[in-house]
Amino acid sequence: MKFLQTGDLHLGKFFYEYPLLEDQKHVLKQLLDELRAEQSAGVPYDALVIAGDVYDRSLPPAEAVQVFSDFLAEVQRTFAELYVLIIPGNHDSAIRLSYAQKILEKQRIHIRTDLSRIDEPVIIKDAAFYLMPFLQPASLSSIEKPAKPEASPVKPEPANPAVPAKAEETEQAQQNLTFDFDTTDSVETDSAQTEEKNYLMSQSALAEEALRRINLAKSKDTANVLVAHLFAAGSTESDSERIIWGTAEQVNSSLFDGFTYTALGHLHRCQKAGKHAHYSGSPLAYSFSEADADKVFLRVEIEKDAEPAVTRIPIKPLHKVASLSGTFDEFFSSNKYDGYKDCFLEIESTEDSIIENPVVLLRKKFPYLLSFKQERAFEKISTSEIAGRRTNISNNELSINNQFELFIKEIYGSDADFSAEKTLFDELFAKMKEENHEAE
Repeated sequence: MKFLQTGDLHLGKFFYEYPLLEDQKHVLKQLLDELRAEQSAGVPYDALVIAGDVYDRSLPPAEAVQVFSDFLAEVQRTFAELYVLIIPGNHDSAIRLSYAQKILEKQRIHIRTDLSRIDEPVIIKDAAFYLMPFLQPASLSSIEKPAKPEASPVKPEPANPAVPAKAEETEQAQQNLTFDFDTTDSVETDSAQTEEKNYLMSQSALAEEALRRINLAKSKDTANVLVAHLFAAGSTESDSERIIWGTAEQVNSSLFDGFTYTALGHLHRCQKAGKHAHYSGSPLAYSFSEADADKVFLRVEIEKDAEPAVTRIPIKPLHKVASLSGTFDEFFSSNKYDGYKDCFLEIESTEDSIIENPVVLLRKKFPYLLSFKQERAFEKISTSEIAGRRTNISNNELSINNQFELFIKEIYGSDADFSAEKTLFDELFAKMKEENHEAE
């Protein structure tokens, strides 16, 4: 059987101040085009897998919800036999994403958010797909029997299996911030209780418990596929991910070894994360650290007891992401970088002097310029210059008018004519003092 893997759509996201919804619609169109192409070739996909982070935030803008709704409607209308498998990521609200899921399942669109169903596979041909949503802290718990007093020893009872938290507890956990830390040592034991819930907090403990349940339900007679949203240890992250303290939320990739294939979401670079585990990555670059990353969908073909075949399907973005370096004049006066006019652009200046208002000046030529960095020039500013500026700011003998004059010189340069600005400031300041005096 064959399926198409993607994830981390982050619908409704902004790149700096620029809205990406049109870029994301362009990506979804390519997803539909790939499904159509294989169907026309007589080798249609059996499933589409979206491994979490459908939206960029738990309360997405209405426009983003409409875009995804239109996409699902087009998929269902055009590919009646196609299964769509979706899990929530750490950016999604599981409760909101699961709206109408029981109705959608009848249309082969499975949005699995309920942790009590993680051991319930979706069967497609001869493959069983286990859908594991992002695991919020305390969204799973185990029940432990406290130790009996030594004075009255009894035969130890077999350990009870872990059980899911109550629905209201799970819902509360879904609304929590995703701080992944292990509080096992801080849980207080009440010996008066006959049993105690042990809420699992770290991603490692949560994943181990979730996969324990799934492994108990797996059949050896089918190909088993896991869909999960997590950080596999040893993988490479990007600046655009919501990563929490160091390795606290990382999960050992050996947990996936018992599956024919594992489709992962969360990290934005396409990469292998285990023997048969792959991140498709985000379909768009959401930070300049991903400027060199290939953005793809993954075509996955699996058979029981055979190596999965994974093919990268390149994505053509509406706007590429580029990070360049050079002098201001190279960008402003020459045609050296004209090929980057339609790119989301970050420029690092190689000049020793500060360029004033570079983004405003360069956006006439590069409309999608988002960042202009001048670290080199700032490092070159001498200590004496900085000390001089601080002295001027703290000089109580200078009037407000003189302070403004120094400020204007810093902005426009000492040779610029700023008499109009200074005159306007003097008038406004004088009027303000007059109004304050009348108020007294």
